[in-house]
Amino acid sequence: MKKMGSVPIFVLLGVACCCYTSGKRGGGSEPQVRVRLSDITSEARVSCDAGLAVRAGRDGRRAESRPVTLRRAGKAVAVEVGGQEWRRTADTVRLSGSRNALIRVGERSYRGAMLAFVNGGGALVVANELGIEDYLRGVVPSEIGPLREETIEAVKAQAVAARSFTLTRLSARKGLGHQLFDTYKRDQEYKGAGVEHPLASRAVDATRGQVLVHAGAPAEALYHACCGGRTAPGSSGYLVSVRDAPGGAGKAHCAESKHYNWTATFTRREFEEKLGGLAKLAGRPSVRSVRQEKDGSGRTRWLHCDSDRGGFRVAGTELRFGLGLKSTLFELKLGRDRVEFTGRGWGHGAGMCQDGAVAMARRGSDWRRILRHYYPKLGISRYW
Repeated sequence: MKKMGSVPIFVLLGVACCCYTSGKRGGGSEPQVRVRLSDITSEARVSCDAGLAVRAGRDGRRAESRPVTLRRAGKAVAVEVGGQEWRRTADTVRLSGSRNALIRVGERSYRGAMLAFVNGGGALVVANELGIEDYLRGVVPSEIGPLREETIEAVKAQAVAARSFTLTRLSARKGLGHQLFDTYKRDQEYKGAGVEHPLASRAVDATRGQVLVHAGAPAEALYHACCGGRTAPGSSGYLVSVRDAPGGAGKAHCAESKHYNWTATFTRREFEEKLGGLAKLAGRPSVRSVRQEKDGSGRTRWLHCDSDRGGFRVAGTELRFGLGLKSTLFELKLGRDRVEFTGRGWGHGAGMCQDGAVAMARRGSDWRRILRHYYPKLGISRYW
């Protein structure tokens, strides 16, 4: 889930809870997560200054300071140590360094261990296995900014939201050999230890084990860059639309964001060609009129079009990504030669507005108050 806008993600269904509570579940152990490195499909070079322990099935060996190359070989993984093939196996290969040693995969460094196997689609999968708190050290600085001491409470709120989101993913993808992807297009942005920042790591440590919950279970705490003054309702009962202002009135917290207002202009031809493609029409329709069907937050759910090809509609999210718009919170003006969009915000709009959270922190709100504002139907529990 990327800071500057992200693809919409459907949230878990649940019965709405109308109170915000803080409690301690405790007693649990920190989960391990497996994160697939998305830029690897056929080959990976792995190394560690402290040396690597390599295991494939019952076989194992030390690679010392020599690099290990993993290659796809049909349905198996070919393992080369120091340029010489050591094993070719259909088992999962595990590579680990000494305690606290970073492992390099290509140009990036990671905590924990690496797992490698060929999946059912014939692609080489390399997944980083590590504790969720170390995973968050690589997520939080990639998902919120700027990282400044004066806004650390917003960074803490981001850590709790990202931890909660992560927990909802751990049992959702059974049979893949990993639970998460390292990109905001599928989950959250994660590029390993190389992007860690001292302030973000402090925020993770300060909120260790703290999770947003609904009905006794972790909640999928969505977040986005800027809500444009009002957050969007989620598809669950626990992510509700809130006015992004103190007490629900007055100037929005995110009003000073550079993403609060935006405009986009297209030629009539560009607009119609894109609409035709999104609606899967043969050729470009001549659009006579459009009507926006909006949700309770003012975002466009559907764009209804009347044209020489008859009536059709395009989902607001499809229109957003098809035209490269920042959000679905917009007004549309259909002119003779041009089509103008005037909009607010950046991202899907559900859950926490990151720019608003930063503004709240700057004005003295702590992380609990920030979360209470954006997730009024969720509670907080400490899981470990």
